[in-house]
Amino acid sequence: MAAALLLLLLLLVPPVGLLAALAFLTRPRAARIPLKGRHVFITGGSSGIGLALATAAAREGARVSILARNAARLEDARAAIRLATGLDVGVHQADVRDAAAVARALDDAGPVDVLVCNHGVFVPQELEKQDMEEVKWMVDINLMGTFHLIKAALPAMKARTRETSLPASIAIMSSQAGQVGVYGYTAYSASKFALTGLAESLQHEVISDDIHVSLIFPPDTETPGLVEEKKKRPELTTIIADSSGGMKADDVAKKALNGIKSGRFIIPCNFEGAMLAIATSGLTPQSSPLIAFVEVIGAGLMRFVALCFQWNWFSTIENWYAKNKKHG
Repeated sequence: MAAALLLLLLLLVPPVGLLAALAFLTRPRAARIPLKGRHVFITGGSSGIGLALATAAAREGARVSILARNAARLEDARAAIRLATGLDVGVHQADVRDAAAVARALDDAGPVDVLVCNHGVFVPQELEKQDMEEVKWMVDINLMGTFHLIKAALPAMKARTRETSLPASIAIMSSQAGQVGVYGYTAYSASKFALTGLAESLQHEVISDDIHVSLIFPPDTETPGLVEEKKKRPELTTIIADSSGGMKADDVAKKALNGIKSGRFIIPCNFEGAMLAIATSGLTPQSSPLIAFVEVIGAGLMRFVALCFQWNWFSTIENWYAKNKKHG
């Protein structure tokens, strides 16, 4: 009996000690970010994930504002949200590439408590074949548009947290293609990978104002944008992308909103996303000791799994080119 107890202690002490150390080390500290009665501003809010997020936030009692380029789609979205929730939302028309227009929209909307940078565009193509104007278009919207929004929103957000003594959130919609490069996504992945550097540095800059940054990493999601993207995908991109599971916009919105409310820095949306989050955790901030424990313990295994995925992708590429060269 004594030997069994000793063995149990030897098994338990290292994990308990590690958890205690991680509870001390994890930063920023965990926070709960309430939505009820607070202003949630969502870009790309006229369709897809943005519309689903706006509807879900309105259901939770938030005052919601949505921004998009197309005025007609904004009004359709407003009507859809009103039908689903019985509540009205603010609508703002602007192109996120236009810093002045974004600043005017945020000024009109009023101070924001939760900013969700959900806008994004993507055109899959091998870099050699892709026009540089198309590359610039993606970078200008996906990356620079996010800079424009955060820069314009920050002063009022900081003042708002001081006034209310409640934590605020800046959530940035990335992509699983912002965690791992994929054939045909050279420009798109670059525009999304850059958001991680933005978010990590920004979190350092705004934590003293009780603003928590979140990065959301959805997989392929059933949206109007995905329908258009699939029409233009290179065949190899389709083969590789189809090996991963997709999600519905409402399901992504639910995962994203739960992560935002928990103040999580990394928000995966499915099992594959959770594995990617562990594999790419590196120096990212982590507020949960339990998730940090899984990252520390699982890092080696996830590296092995990642190598298996890369082997599969490179094998697919080699086989595809060998087959097409033979028939070419």
